[in-house]
Amino acid sequence: MKNKLTYHKTTLANGIQVITVPMKNTSTVSSIVFVKTGSRHEHQKESGISHVLEHMLFQGTKKRPDKTTLKRELDRIGAQSNAGTSQDYTMYYIKADAKHLELSLDILSDMYCNPLFRKEALEKERRVVVEEIHMYTDTPQRQVWDNFYHLLHPNNSLGRSIAGPIKTVLALKQKDLFSYLTRAYVAKNTVIVIAGNINERRAIEKVKKHFKGVRKGKASVCEPAISLQKDARTHVAYKKIDQAHLVVGTVAYSALDKRRYALDVLVAILGGYSSSRLVVSVRDNLGLAYYVGADASYHEDTGALCAYAGINLSNIDLGITAIMKEFKKAKTKLIPQKEIDDAKSHIEGAFSLRLEASDSVAVGAGWSELMTKSIETPEEYVKNIKKVSAIDVREVAKDIFKTEKLNFAIIGPFREKDKKRFHSLLHI
Repeated sequence: MKNKLTYHKTTLANGIQVITVPMKNTSTVSSIVFVKTGSRHEHQKESGISHVLEHMLFQGTKKRPDKTTLKRELDRIGAQSNAGTSQDYTMYYIKADAKHLELSLDILSDMYCNPLFRKEALEKERRVVVEEIHMYTDTPQRQVWDNFYHLLHPNNSLGRSIAGPIKTVLALKQKDLFSYLTRAYVAKNTVIVIAGNINERRAIEKVKKHFKGVRKGKASVCEPAISLQKDARTHVAYKKIDQAHLVVGTVAYSALDKRRYALDVLVAILGGYSSSRLVVSVRDNLGLAYYVGADASYHEDTGALCAYAGINLSNIDLGITAIMKEFKKAKTKLIPQKEIDDAKSHIEGAFSLRLEASDSVAVGAGWSELMTKSIETPEEYVKNIKKVSAIDVREVAKDIFKTEKLNFAIIGPFREKDKKRFHSLLHI
């Protein structure tokens, strides 16, 4: 691959992991703070607290007492900033001109170490989060994923919504946020990535300066996600809409499993690009969907592969059957070498595009460190992808594509009586 990047990991005295990635061909620097705590680390009674806390870190600090002050500092330098909460971690980032690295780290460390969590701000922001939850539930293309994940992990925190139920969100108090912050936002849970036009030694010194006051504490742990599924599962949610939204898939591999490279190739072939099998079959040939594709997700102890689509209401059964056919073909027929080569070439090309942006580079490095406790370079990843054979792909498909392991979630104008019909179509 061109523009080879070097990744260096430094462990600070307090236990924080710092990853630096110099990028000469950019004038920006992306600073990202990853905290290894997300929805799967929460107790059920506090479900949604990681997400609420993410919102609240922007609401004011001791140095910047309100969110307007914080926003103006970022706006003045033309920075991009945001945050996100997942099942596995929460992250905060600022992308700015490289000359503003010091200010970026000052703001991020101030948010991390000195949030105020004012009661009046919490009262307002809880309502904002509730409206965000309403937005998700009002968007079936988004909500169906929560329903799917609950099918995959019905008795585990990994199956709960990241945003949490409205009831627990509204019940959160100031003391709950401070308690959770003290428990989870600690040095052993923290990875800081600095990618862009930097001098590494100076960047590390700046991180030491601004994050020296991070709390000590125990690393977050979560209940392992163990799948004991013996029969296919179906979830039908009623909503009066003009298109059905569905996700169907199965538990797959963790981020540490070497088979994930073959799985990535399989996902690409099934639905990773515009000429992939599901797109050609469901959209181009049958004309049933505007959007259709496949995806894989990886956690430290489990993962998933799924297909997703928005299907014409009068042809739901045909759409489901078409997806099942592609799943079955993948495990019963060896994929032609040309198709394997094209998928690997696509993965490499798409990966190269992401390496042009400092924020994408930083996110990739942070994710790798959090999920696998090591940094897999782009060259290492592509090398492993290139090793994948057609037999490897078929073996993965045979391993995960089993009728009794399927999970199917759909949202549309359907009733409970439709569940049996949909369930009968889940056969590979």
